[in-house]
Amino acid sequence: MSNLIDPFEREINYLRLSVTDRCDFRCVYCMAEQMTFLPKKELLTLEEIADVCDSFIELGTKKIRLTGGEPLVRNDLEEIADHASSAGATVVVGTNGTGLSNERIESLKEAGVRGVAVSIDSLNPAYHDRFRHGAGSLSATLDAVTRL
Repeated sequence: MSNLIDPFEREINYLRLSVTDRCDFRCVYCMAEQMTFLPKKELLTLEEIADVCDSFIELGTKKIRLTGGEPLVRNDLEEIADHASSAGATVVVGTNGTGLSNERIESLKEAGVRGVAVSIDSLNPAYHDRFRHGAGSLSATLDAVTRL
């Protein structure tokens, strides 16, 4: 197969893959007040995600960023990362950081994750209430970042 090329003749070698619509935060700017999540049976399975990764890697993808919602809420994230990494992609995870326990950091490394992008909207205490709408908290995110 040939590589993916955009209309400006640039090679597309990066895939951002949302593995879930769920998140442990309930940020007012991201989730609607009456948020409707997909039924779990409609989310891509591990095998379907592996097929997507394989297809894009075959088309020249070199880097895959696993995102969400919050990708760390998926129990099989390490299996997804391991598959994509073993297939030849550099794997990174975009996260709010609250699920990054020491054990999870180690298991992600073992699964081939080579980077983590932690999203922190503000360090200004006046905006911390944005982090309190769900199970997440700014302090949990900052704690995780110090352990990376």
